Amino acid sequence: MAKTNKPGAVTAVAPVAAASVLQQLQAQSGLCAPASPARKRFDKLVSELERQRGELRAWAEALPRWHERHQSQLAPLLAQRIELDVALVELLDHSDATIKLAKSDRAVLSELLCQLAGPLIEAGRVELKPLYDRHSPQDYDADMAETDAMFKQVLGAAFGLSPEDVEAMDSPDAVFEQAQARMHQQQEHVRQRKARRQQRERAKQPADEPPPLRELYRRLAASLHPDRARDAVDGQRRTVLMQRLNASYKAGDLIGLIELQVEIGLLDAAGVDALTDARLQQYNRELSRQCEEVARELAQVEQGFCADYGLDPARRLKPQQLDKLLARCKREVEADLAIMRADLRGLQQPQAFKRWLKQQRQLGDEDARFAQDDAGYWY
Repeated sequence: MAKTNKPGAVTAVAPVAAASVLQQLQAQSGLCAPASPARKRFDKLVSELERQRGELRAWAEALPRWHERHQSQLAPLLAQRIELDVALVELLDHSDATIKLAKSDRAVLSELLCQLAGPLIEAGRVELKPLYDRHSPQDYDADMAETDAMFKQVLGAAFGLSPEDVEAMDSPDAVFEQAQARMHQQQEHVRQRKARRQQRERAKQPADEPPPLRELYRRLAASLHPDRARDAVDGQRRTVLMQRLNASYKAGDLIGLIELQVEIGLLDAAGVDALTDARLQQYNRELSRQCEEVARELAQVEQGFCADYGLDPARRLKPQQLDKLLARCKREVEADLAIMRADLRGLQQPQAFKRWLKQQRQLGDEDARFAQDDAGYWY
């Protein structure tokens, strides 16, 4: 039977955990009669929203732990890899001066050295600039200015920025930030148009079916208002619940309002079953909107995490997988370090260095052939 508590009849009820609210609302569903499509969709949307919110909470708990472990366990290994990269650049420069090489081999050596040194210099190892300048047709600063100009033009064309706007910007980062700002403006414009459309749809609702958020807010506010408190303890509890109510209403959080209803005894599974299909459809529209918003928030959290730590954004990550991800990253970096140390030891010998350089030249020739073959195809 549906709960029919009158406003002000709230009794001292122990708070119900958010995770158990959905179970309470679904417990009696379908026992008396088959659930309607609107009721089934309500259950599905509430389940999905609870899952999404749980995943957001899991990210909030997992990220500090990841950052702490990354700094203590993985960052030192990455720092070692940088030092080995620097050592390899210095070894290449030394070998160029001390080992007799063919002209073509010296060209390969110089190209390899610049490819390795460029990112290191950009990351702050400016002591490698003289080595880069010695092996490059033009100095590092000129190369970077040329590369930045090219990237600015490519980004500007990709995001629809005018040549004048692109030219006025200092760096590719500035172009990218401007492009992102424009994209966010477009997304906000789409969101506002959608919100206006939803507002027009809500305005067409019959007068006896007020919007669900406003109706729930009024009902809960009448029940929870501190003026109805029986004593100081009850008044304090009502004040806390009213704060939650106001926050949920301001955020458009239908689930938050439903949870409050369950906690204070104004709603149970039978109460949901007793709602009309028209009212359930209103609830479902609000729940669907919330699901979309939380899904966007989840995507932003995941994309930001991948960007911060240089991870592949195309791969879907779950917060529960971060410990395994960190362990795998450690194993991979440790394996890289072992190979790099062995290579550095072996490359001290001139003959081994020449064989290695020949292998690098062959790999470069294969990459060039693949690139040429791909250029002949349209995708």
